Formats: sequence, structure tokens, C-alpha cells
Amino acid sequence: MKRSILPLVTGVSLICTLCNPVIAATSTSSDSQMQKISQMEQQLHALQHEVLVLKKQTKSEHKQAVQVSKKTTPASNKQISTPPRDQIEGPTDLPKSGAMYLPMDLDVPGQSFVSSGPYVGIPLEYAGSNLIVNSPSVNQDVFLLNLRKNVTKRLEAYGRPDDGSGSHILLSGTIQGQALFSNGGNNGSQSDINLTTAALDAYILGPSRWTSGLLELSYDNNIGTQTGSFSSNNRTQNSRVFINKAFVVIGDFLETPFYGSFGQMFVPFGSYATTLVSDPLTQTLGRIQARALVFGYRQQGAGNNLYASTYIFKGASHASATSRVNNGGINVGYGFKMSQVNADIGGGVIANIADSQGMQYTGNQPLFAGFGGPTVDTFVDTTGATDSVVAVDTGNERLVHRVPAYDAHALLGFGDNIQVIGEYITASTNFNPTDMTLNSHGAKPQAFNIEGIYTLPWFSHASATLAYGMTKNALAIGLPAKRYSFVVNKSWWKDTLQSLEFRHDINYGASTTSSGSSIAGPSGSSQSSNMVTLQFSYFF
Repeated sequence: MKRSILPLVTGVSLICTLCNPVIAATSTSSDSQMQKISQMEQQLHALQHEVLVLKKQTKSEHKQAVQVSKKTTPASNKQISTPPRDQIEGPTDLPKSGAMYLPMDLDVPGQSFVSSGPYVGIPLEYAGSNLIVNSPSVNQDVFLLNLRKNVTKRLEAYGRPDDGSGSHILLSGTIQGQALFSNGGNNGSQSDINLTTAALDAYILGPSRWTSGLLELSYDNNIGTQTGSFSSNNRTQNSRVFINKAFVVIGDFLETPFYGSFGQMFVPFGSYATTLVSDPLTQTLGRIQARALVFGYRQQGAGNNLYASTYIFKGASHASATSRVNNGGINVGYGFKMSQVNADIGGGVIANIADSQGMQYTGNQPLFAGFGGPTVDTFVDTTGATDSVVAVDTGNERLVHRVPAYDAHALLGFGDNIQVIGEYITASTNFNPTDMTLNSHGAKPQAFNIEGIYTLPWFSHASATLAYGMTKNALAIGLPAKRYSFVVNKSWWKDTLQSLEFRHDINYGASTTSSGSSIAGPSGSSQSSNMVTLQFSYFF
């Protein structure tokens, strides 16, 4: 088009040049010359009009060509905006609208990135409930595989499939502080302001789509003399950082529902879902941290989902003369939706509950402090006085016999505002009286927790929970007989959670006694105690 306009414009210019002297001489020209000049002027006006039409046509075609070029330009060109993409399938808490984003440069070879949030392309929720560090403590490998699946699908939606040429790191963490006041019981009135939790999680994806890993660094909130890590009673002088979790996950939920994991983790025995500030009694009794090998299955797709896992590990407690791989269990469950009801129901069995964190360390020294906790050694000095020295050792991990346990748990959601959480854990047989007793008889520990949660519709990002817990035969590990709790959770700022909890504990009866590893444990008092706790949680 430009080549056809050029000679036309040149011709018009020549005509204009020739016409100038002719027009200037019109006062002395003849009539015939005047007629010729008039014809030439008409031709000139016609040519000028044609040139104007052609110029407008050229501009229109050029604009259309630019628009076509923008549509066909690759999405990696940063100077050209990409139209928004439809929301891809993912967890139910994905946003239904809004801009999509990726915290990375898509032009970097391998598309590697380090992100300070656990999700790629997903705005974080106010309460921080979707952060890696705030994910369930058990079955965390399943949670991470679902996260990996979502990340992969988002990358593919941007035309950047994961080709295994780079690793990605998602960082997440929490800092939690508490202010509390308690009265009643054997300890009288107490108050405290404390940094209760500080943790940093690193989730490593790749370089293969089949491999990923989690590393969590946490800090020890205990006084040094309690755990033996330091000799100082000043807790700020302790504050040591340690590896809480470190495990590798092998699996790809886009390819298969089967997976495996190994390393230091919480084994999949129990659920321990809660909205409380305090740990539920079931968690203290039954949650087990170990260096384990796990094989599992998690049905994929929308709707109903079946899941199951089996695991083995070398437990700290043992009945044989030497310790070996002697513990393990099975966990099964089923999630489904029926009308306005969402449900997740499951259960499990473990070979020996004596390896739980609550039984390994109770914090009750100089009384029974757990099968793996510090013990008190007594001796008589040269003056005949009896002294005691706190000595850190492995405790009496050798049991007369192992004690299996069962777990049953359920999470029910009714509509958008009501949820019910319930869990029950019980030993399947009694401990030998040498290992744990209640009133001089072999103890058979049990714990139960139920919570009713109501999401406040008139108060955004807020909920209220009423809970009840109870135990039997668990006095030796320092648990109350009954517990009533009420907590309100509210998120005033993004990625924070503020909680106010009122807790009422009722102790075992006054005539109740206990022991563990032939060491005296706490005694019942029939007294009750109250605690009010204000907690501020910051997630990142």
C-alpha cells in the first residue's frame, strides 16, 4: 500500500508545481488557457481527496496489524500484557476471581524461584490458616503434595510446564506470643508473658516433579535445666534452634494417588485438629514424632476421597533387650460431601503408644517426667544428708510389654458457619504396673476431645469455639480429668490471628495416685484451675 501511494503523491506534487506559474499568469492568458487551468484544478482537488482517503485506509490497516501482532506475541514478552486466565482447579479455598500472579521471572532458565509465601498465585488468607507452617502436623506430606500439584497446574496454565530443570523453594513461618493468667490448683496464681513459638519452614520442590522435601527450624521454649540442653534457668539464655521436621516426599498427585515419605516427621496416627490455643488432650496423649518410613494412598479428584497410609519406625521405648524397628501403624479415612454436610472420618492403630511425646516427656520432674525424660538421682553425702541432683538420661525406655492404641476422629461441616471436631484415643491394654500406674494398678490411658465451632457471620474473619475434653488413667503424664474451653479467634490484620481462650481444668480425685517407671507421679487433688490466655500469631 505504501508503494502505491508514493508515485501518486509525487505526481500530485509535480502538478502543483506546474500549476503555480500558470495560475499566476491568469490575468494575461487566453480563454482556452483558463479552461485548461480550471480542468487541472479540478483534477488536483480530486487527487488530493484520493490521497486523504488512502492515508486513512493505511492508518486503519496498520492499527489492525499491530493488534494482531500483540495477540500472537509470546506470553514471555514483558512489554505486552497477557489477558487474564480462567481460574484453574485446585483446593476449595482458591479465590474465584482476581488477578493471577507468580512470584518469579518466567524468562529465567528453569523458572527457579525463592518465594516468601507458601502458595504460587494464591492470595493468602487473613487467618493464615493456609500457610505451610500452619498445616496439620500429621499427614503433612499429603498437604505438601496437594500444594505441589496446584503449583504445577498453575505453571502449566501459564504455558510453563515444570521440566525438571530447576528447584523451587517456598518459605513460611510463624511467631506466636502469649500473655496468660491462671489461678487455682496446686500452683496458686501465676502470670506470664512469653514467646511461645518461632518456626521457619522451607519447602523444596524439585528438581524432579516426583521429589520434594520439607525442613522446619524451631526454637526451644523450655528452661534449659528441664530438657538438659543448657544449665541456666533463664529461658532467654536457652532459646536454642533445632530441627523439628526434615523429610523427603516422593510422589506426584498429577500422575498417581500413591506416595511415600521418609525422615523426621509426625507419624499419621491421629488427627488433632483444633481451633484452641491450648493443645487438645488427645494430642498430648497420642501424637508421635519419629524418624519414619511412610507409604500412602490419597484418592484424587473432586468429591469423595479415600485415604490410607502405613508407617514403621524405631521407637524410643522397647520391650526387648535391644532397640530396633519396633513400632508402626495404619491410618485410614474417608472424606465426602452430602448436601450441606462436609465430612472427614477416619481412624488408626499403632503398635506402641509409649513413644508419644506426652509419654516421653511430661515436664513434671522431680516426679515422673516421662519414659525418655530427665530423672532425679538421690545420694547420701559424707555428712549423712540426702541431696538430689537432676541428671539427664534416657529414662527407663525398656518396658515390660508394649501398649498398642487406637484412634478415631471426625470433622463435620454443616453449611458455611458450623463445624464439629471430635477425636478419641485409647490404649488397647493396660501398662504393666512397673511402667505406669493409676492407684497402683496398670494404667490404660484414654483421651477425648470435641469442639463446636461457629463462624460469626456478622463479624468478618472471626469464630467462636466451645470445647470439652476428658481423660482416664492419664494422671501419670500430668493431664487433668476434665477440661472445658471457650475461645474466640479473630484476624484483625492480614496473615495474623488473635485468640482469647478461657480454660477450666478439673483434676483427678484427691485419693488418686500415679507412677511411671517406678517413680512417683502426680497425685490427684479434686481441685480445679482456671487459665485465661491471650495469643497473637503472626504468619509469613
